[in-house]
Amino acid sequence: MRDERFVDLNSVLMTANLLVAGGIALLFTQVKDSPYIDRTTLTLGLVLCAQTQLALWHEKYRRDALVIFIAGVMIIYYALRLCTLTLYPYSLVFDRYPYTPADSNRALVFILIANLALYAGCYCVKSRVNQTVSAAGWRPTSPGRAIFLLLVAIIVGYATIHYRADEESSSLASLLGFLIEPGTVIMMALTYYLLFRNSLSHTFKVAIAGLLAIEMILHTLAGSRSALVVFIESCAMVVLAINGRIRFRRKTLVLTLALAPVIVALLIGSFVISTFNRGQRQAQGMASFSVTEAFTLAKESGVTELALGPALDIWLAPMFARVGFFDFSAEIIAHRREYASVLNPTAYAESIVDNVLTPGFDVYDQPKTGNALQFLYREVGTPSKIALAEMYQSDQLGVYGELYGLFGWYSLPLFFLTTYMLKLAFLGMRSTNPFTFAMKRVIVLYVLFDILNSFGIDWTILEALGLIAALFIYGFFFRATPSAHGAPKSESFGAATGALSS
Repeated sequence: MRDERFVDLNSVLMTANLLVAGGIALLFTQVKDSPYIDRTTLTLGLVLCAQTQLALWHEKYRRDALVIFIAGVMIIYYALRLCTLTLYPYSLVFDRYPYTPADSNRALVFILIANLALYAGCYCVKSRVNQTVSAAGWRPTSPGRAIFLLLVAIIVGYATIHYRADEESSSLASLLGFLIEPGTVIMMALTYYLLFRNSLSHTFKVAIAGLLAIEMILHTLAGSRSALVVFIESCAMVVLAINGRIRFRRKTLVLTLALAPVIVALLIGSFVISTFNRGQRQAQGMASFSVTEAFTLAKESGVTELALGPALDIWLAPMFARVGFFDFSAEIIAHRREYASVLNPTAYAESIVDNVLTPGFDVYDQPKTGNALQFLYREVGTPSKIALAEMYQSDQLGVYGELYGLFGWYSLPLFFLTTYMLKLAFLGMRSTNPFTFAMKRVIVLYVLFDILNSFGIDWTILEALGLIAALFIYGFFFRATPSAHGAPKSESFGAATGALSS
């Protein structure tokens, strides 16, 4: 029986998808002067929306956390990008090589077919088990340790905010950095909290909320333009891992919609501040600076005037371009030949050896794929980790661009195998400890999301290994034991959402 007090995320996504489709249809008359898309592109965009709607309709009757993630990415980062690209014909990547609307059309055709393979991989793994991770009969025994670990991660990560120019110095440094990365600890802390929220004190909840807010502020000051978005994505992964679906209390959804202008202002403001701070660091050649200096730079950005005043249009175009993941994949699909020296099995094998298998030293001097692309479109020589130290940059590829760049149309079976294997892993994870059980599922969803928004398979492997290692290393800080009296059963996400926001 349907509970009218809750609204499922599936329904929210279906509504958002219809709104995006409506926006695409309304923009048909404005697309004639765009250098990147035409009416055929928008028509294919409507087909993409129809495909997503069908996938969500099917998911409503056969719950699938992976389908929710794929559909969400399609709506926010692909279909919506066709609207913003029509309104603001500006792209960070389309000007690297010659690019025309025909290239966008070919990319969309490939994406539509690849999506069929992705959804088929999910569909072919049937589940007859309850997907909920229950903490009944267990109680947390170390909430103080969890707070301590999160505090240490924030201090280590942000006491001095480092410019990441030397991040590629060694694969060991990269792996260790990911282990203590606040985002890694945040996912673990959120999992611990949502599993045992009924047994945790009010002090713990306040401390967690405060530390999360501090982390997002410092993350933005450090130059990240997606701190708030990453936090929301982490929450989604955790809740889907625990409950298999996401439900909101209806009043929570109404409140969120009412606060939408504030949320949008925060997103724009954080983008302006992080972009300004990053630019100032690069212009001044600063390898690191203190938190106080970061705050000073943020004040100098004039965020109120720039983000909310007459200059708003100046910031919207680059912000939409950064969120437009369609651009990254479409550009690589259009120029597979130009990227062939990096997107090939040999280069990937060398990258995995240097960046994953040989911590502390290099054999081939091969950067990760996401770092190597710039050597080609900037025409600055052969990709090299040594040279990268002077010109650090990471480029997104997207799963469509990466697999097409590697294997062309022959990559389609790999899309099927990706979701098929990940769905098997998601449903096959087991552990008597509910925290370990939930975190294993979180890791699977993280890998899926990392693949969809890929910076390279080599990058994904390194981060997945870091998460797996963190689960074992930090288990001491997130301990739980069986309770003699039993613990309350896990509630729906409606209750979890209310607890998280309280």
